[in-house]
Amino acid sequence: MLYVDADGKTQRQKARIVCVAGNAIETPRLLLLSASSLFKDGLANSSGQVGRNYMRHMTGSVYAAFNEPVHMYRGTTMAGIVRDESRHDTKRGFVGGYELETLSLGIPFMAAFLNPGGWGSDFTWWMDRYTSLAGMWLVGEDMPRETNRVTLNQTVKDQWGNYVPNVHFDDHDNDIAMRSHAYTQAERIYGAVGAIKTFRTPPYPSTHNLGTARMSARPRDGVCNKWGQTHDIPNLFISDGSQFTTGGSENPTLTIVTLAIRQADYIAAQMSRRTI
Repeated sequence: MLYVDADGKTQRQKARIVCVAGNAIETPRLLLLSASSLFKDGLANSSGQVGRNYMRHMTGSVYAAFNEPVHMYRGTTMAGIVRDESRHDTKRGFVGGYELETLSLGIPFMAAFLNPGGWGSDFTWWMDRYTSLAGMWLVGEDMPRETNRVTLNQTVKDQWGNYVPNVHFDDHDNDIAMRSHAYTQAERIYGAVGAIKTFRTPPYPSTHNLGTARMSARPRDGVCNKWGQTHDIPNLFISDGSQFTTGGSENPTLTIVTLAIRQADYIAAQMSRRTI
């Protein structure tokens, strides 16, 4: 394995096992950058699935204004979650589900999404009432699509001379239908507790990056097996959110931690048996 140290020097490191944990953008980028005569399309990429099925969750927000101060910025960043909508119910016009999470990310963040690209009386109306606002984040299961993917930019390079990643994402029709339903439900909740006005923000550019080195039972369908062990290279493991096959409707950090602990136990057992 080759890497660049803190002094900018290239080092070669022998390793019995390598675990890649750059998450859903840097992990596929690293695998694709590691193409060679043995792996012409990049490491662990015989299936052509490295970088594909990028997911970032269905997102958006609804802010509500009230007559009296509510001080949403006090206390924890995420003060509550409504999970009633996190279910599989096709009667709503989409598959999968979502959560509604009360959220306060501060004035700069809110201002950027209240009025992307401009100013105006409506914008100042909301900002003047900051102490009387409440925010709710929408987070749902977006559909994995092969065309949503991370590739290498063939022109732009980073400071080390490596091609930077391109990230392409288009909403699935299911994502759009789910977001519309979530907007409406959030507005209904705020209306029930006395909101005088609501505002829908657009989807966030990115949130939880997942899915670009997905698990699969068959090597042709993905990059790694259920342990995060790549199908092509037995001593190369994926140890981050890029191994996800779905994002579900939940923040993924604890699942990533759980998979890492499970993977570590598997690696330890395999090493003790000398099977890797």
